[in-house]
Amino acid sequence: MHLKIYFYPFLFLFLCSCASEKKQNVEYVSATHEVLDDEIMTTMPGTLYVADDFLVWEDPFARDYFAHVHEKATGRKVGVMGKVGEGPREFITGELHSECIDNRFFAIDVNGNTCGFLSIDSLVQGKDTFVALSEEEKAALPKMPERVKGLYIGTTKNGDKSYFKAMVQGKEVEFGKYPIPQAKQHVSGSMAYNQERGVLVYACSRFPYLVLYKRDGSEFSLAWENVSDGREYEVRDGEVVFDRRYGGIFGLCLSKDYIIALQRDRTKDDMDESTVGRDVKKCPHTVFLYDYAGNLQKIVDLGIPVMRIAAKENDNTLYAIGANPDYVLVKYDL
Repeated sequence: MHLKIYFYPFLFLFLCSCASEKKQNVEYVSATHEVLDDEIMTTMPGTLYVADDFLVWEDPFARDYFAHVHEKATGRKVGVMGKVGEGPREFITGELHSECIDNRFFAIDVNGNTCGFLSIDSLVQGKDTFVALSEEEKAALPKMPERVKGLYIGTTKNGDKSYFKAMVQGKEVEFGKYPIPQAKQHVSGSMAYNQERGVLVYACSRFPYLVLYKRDGSEFSLAWENVSDGREYEVRDGEVVFDRRYGGIFGLCLSKDYIIALQRDRTKDDMDESTVGRDVKKCPHTVFLYDYAGNLQKIVDLGIPVMRIAAKENDNTLYAIGANPDYVLVKYDL
């Protein structure tokens, strides 16, 4: 039996256990950031990753290299990977398609045919960072992101019975329910996996929805879900129509003790999301910290508007790219 936790309305949560409900106590705190790099030059930063000793962020509009690597401890710029271009080892529109495993990322070209690994070790050693795949490897590699070594998780197609699909040590499985049960329609969102706890967490960006699945071998079971009261959308003829004034969870990462959601505190910041666009000043400046049972513990004011967040499961350090007023790479101790 799984727990279901409702957002009322975006901030106040009630834990439903059988027929009883109890209100959760939420702590409001302000955090001070440490600047790691105040010269993040990009039109708009892409995904931020945490490797063992490095931070990596994507630049989707780069004209030279799309992956930027920094030392995690100091913020020092180590170098760049993923050459932009139309050559055989270049990317028209590069994208890191996995977490950092063995100090390298699997990268694909969204608008081309290039795919291969980008190695941080090679970058540090001053070598070519691109590691090509054989044709056999290209054919055998699952077409979904690798979350940890040997575990690939992606989403199914609209209308399929389950929401997620996975390849677990060579075994294909499907699992999970649709966030809006009345429509078998996928919703844009973020996914994160905690290897230590063996859990997959998924959050939707169009409305407040958070769900956790527990892994047991090659199987995943629903543990709990936080569900919006539904004011952000309506279902018409089996299709979901969202109210663009509202939003959900814009970024997701997992630390040692927290599920960290980049989420707007609408009791203090009732932004019309349809007006945000690429205006970083209008981005949320709060993260919601949930425990792994799904309870909201803290709302943390980060002090600056933030676009990207990242963390690792071995500590409670949050890394972020925000604006102050230009783009900066920062970290927080939560």
